[in-house]
Parts: sequence; structure tokens; C-alpha cells
Amino acid sequence: MAIQLQKAFDLIIRQYHVKPTDSVVVGVSTGVDSMVLLTLLEKLPVSCRPKIIVAHVNHKLREQSTEEQIFIEAYARKHNLQLRIKVWPLSQHPDTGIENAARKVRYDFFAEVAQNLQARFLFTAHQADDQAETFLMKLVRGGALQQLQGIGSRDLTKTTKIVRPLLSFSKEEIRDFATSRHLKWYEDQTNTDESFTRNRMRHEIVPRLKQENPQFLKHVQSYESQLQTLILVTRQYEEKIVKNLLIDEGYKVPEFLLLSVEWQSLALEFISNKEVGKGLVSKKQQTEILQLLGNLKKPSGKIQINSQMWFVKAYDKFSFQLVSKIHKKTLITRNSMLILNQWHLIESFGQVAVFEADKYSGKVTDLQQTMQLSQNQFSMPLSVRPANRQDQLRLKTGGHKKVQRVLMDAKVSNWQRKGWPLLVDGNGKPIWLLGLRKSWLEKTFKVEESKYFIIWKPNNLEESN
Repeated sequence: MAIQLQKAFDLIIRQYHVKPTDSVVVGVSTGVDSMVLLTLLEKLPVSCRPKIIVAHVNHKLREQSTEEQIFIEAYARKHNLQLRIKVWPLSQHPDTGIENAARKVRYDFFAEVAQNLQARFLFTAHQADDQAETFLMKLVRGGALQQLQGIGSRDLTKTTKIVRPLLSFSKEEIRDFATSRHLKWYEDQTNTDESFTRNRMRHEIVPRLKQENPQFLKHVQSYESQLQTLILVTRQYEEKIVKNLLIDEGYKVPEFLLLSVEWQSLALEFISNKEVGKGLVSKKQQTEILQLLGNLKKPSGKIQINSQMWFVKAYDKFSFQLVSKIHKKTLITRNSMLILNQWHLIESFGQVAVFEADKYSGKVTDLQQTMQLSQNQFSMPLSVRPANRQDQLRLKTGGHKKVQRVLMDAKVSNWQRKGWPLLVDGNGKPIWLLGLRKSWLEKTFKVEESKYFIIWKPNNLEESN
């Protein structure tokens, strides 16, 4: 039995193309699983036996913690293995959540060791029973399908991958191997504490399921494998979909609405995790977002995600935006009289200036917009103020068009309309909705009159949209 397990382990390690020149960190607690893992690695054929670095954490959680540390130190000396040890002082232990805190300390230490020694892999001793316990705990707890995955390979750092080479073996097989090889190990006394959910799964639930079907562990492994494949393929297609939706600093609404309802939900979850953070947009909020996106009668709107983030729909584009950014874009420009031959900054929108024609020597570029007026067409002084609902621009036909309609036609968001800068003359007559539309003035341009250039330099599109 021991020989068969060693051969099976050798085949698993070969899948990772481990070379003798590779360094691997092995997390060793001195429990039976980790001592078997360490032994199996030491017994690998020379052609695929890596440089082994043993990493041990003394959590100071049990009376025997010091004894375990002394044991692994002696073991490493006897077997000529590199050893790294971290002691977690009692003074740093939290009052609650000790398990999660210990796990973080452990993996932070593993990552530090792996990075310092440029290790390709971190090997941990999780086995099939551990995987089944984790699977069942997550199933009972509930959550997203992706969270139902048990214990698998993942990245520890950008250069180090976590590998669990014992997942194909049951606890019973590992214990039989240890006994047949006369290995020494330490039992974790907390493993018998029924107040821990995992221990109840380990001692009550999993044994009953094994009785129902001796193939239970293999079936869990099969489900895990299928689930990982399904999630991987789905993620790849999600990335492709989202890439096609990208536009400027947001995503295309029309293309999003062409997706099936199911893919809309998956794509939105993918975008939410990417833009806001994994799990930070609730299912209720995602439902509200989908309803807003699908509401053709409401071309724009926003939904508050948290104190720092909003979801924003603006006609053909949607995005997640920081509150500070939205506030910046909705600043109301104060009434500002324009001084001749001087640039004026209109925060969040751009710059405007009125130049006497004979004093302007600059060039008009593609990003600049100009309006040439003669003195008879307007009254001094010119000023800029926020547009309001009553403002109208004169049309060539003599009629008028409301500024609000111009803003809507230009697909300017609701919260930006309130502060959009409007250039008016000394009598308050609208001259130019800056950057969008000019008023057709009643009086015609006269060459003999004093002439003026009004020049508008808008901010970059990503700042003004």
C-alpha cells in the first residue's frame, strides 16, 4: 500500500514538471498529513526531487507547540533540510477569530519565505477528507457558486503557486502510510473540539456519508473538478463579453442589453467585482442595476453602492464612479464675469476666454472651439453661469430651443445638466452653451465693428463626460 501511494504521488508531482534545481516551500505542522507529505517529497526520484525548504509556524496555541518546534528542528537537521520557523507571540493573538488570524499569519509567512528563496511552489498537506469537509461547510454556509470550490491549486504570489498534492488520498490512506513507515507525528488536540464546525463535519457528517457510499470522497473530487472546469470556461467567456462592452471609462448599454438575461447577470457580477471589489455589490443592488439598465424609459440614473461608490447610467454608457468624482462633475459654476484677453477656468469643464481680435495671436486647434462676434451683436460684459431650465437658445429660423433639450440631445447626464456652463451677455441673453451649441444671434456680424474671439477649451472627454 505504501509503495502504491508513493508511486501515485510521484506521478502527481511529475505533472508540475518539478526539477532538482527548483526550490519548494513545504508547510509542515508536524501533524500526520504534513509529515507524510514531507516524507513523500524526500523519497522522490532524484530527477524530480526539488530543493525542500520546511516552513513551520509555532502558533503558541497549545502546550505542545514548543515540543513540536523542537521536533521539526531536529528532523530538519537529521535530514539536511532547510528550515524556516515563525513564532506567533501570544500578545498578538486576537480575542476572536483566532482560526482566521492564524491562517493569515501562516500564509503570510509562507509567502515571505517563498519570495525570499524564489520558490516555484508551496506544497501543503491537505487531503481528500479536508477537501470534502471544506466543500460541505461551504455548501451549508451558502453563497456564490464560485465559493463552493473546496481546496485546489492557486497562486500564493506572482511567482509561487500553492499545490496540494495529497488531495487524491484519503486520511485513512495517509495514516496507513505513516504507520507502515513508522513515522512520528503529533496529533492536534483541538481536532477533537466539537465546538468547531470542521470537527463536527470530520467526526460526524463525513463518516456517515462514507457509510452511505464508500466512493463519497471520489465523488466530491469529481464534482470539484467539473465545477472548476465550468467556472474557468465561464470566466473566459465573461472576459470576452466584458472586453466587447468596454468604452472610454465605462461599458456600452445597448450591447449589454443584447445579451441574454443570464449573461447580463454574469457579466454585471464580473464587472462589479472588477470595478468595486469582489462581493462588494450585493445581489439586491445588482438586481436594481439590471432593472435600471433595462428601463428604456429612464435613459440616465444612478444607484448608490456604498459611501464611496455609485453606479451610473448615462444614456449609452454605464460605469461605477467614486462619489468624489461625481461631485466634482456636478459642481455648479458661479456667475463669473469674463475679463477681456484673459483665460478663465471653469472647474470640471474647461477654460474660456474673450479676446479682442486684434490682440489674439494664437492658433485654433482641433480641441478648441471658437465663436467670432462683432460689438453690435451683444452687450458687455460677457459672463458664464450655470444653465437652468428656463434658458433658451435662438434658432436660425427665429424660434427657440430649450437648453435642457440641447443637453438631453447631447446625452449629458442629469446631474451634469444642472451645472453646465452657459455664456451670456450683459443683458443675460444666452450666447453659447459652451462646447455644445451656439445661439443664432438676432443681429448680423459687421466687419466694421470691433471684433472678438470667444475661445472654449474643453477638458479631456473622460473628464467632462
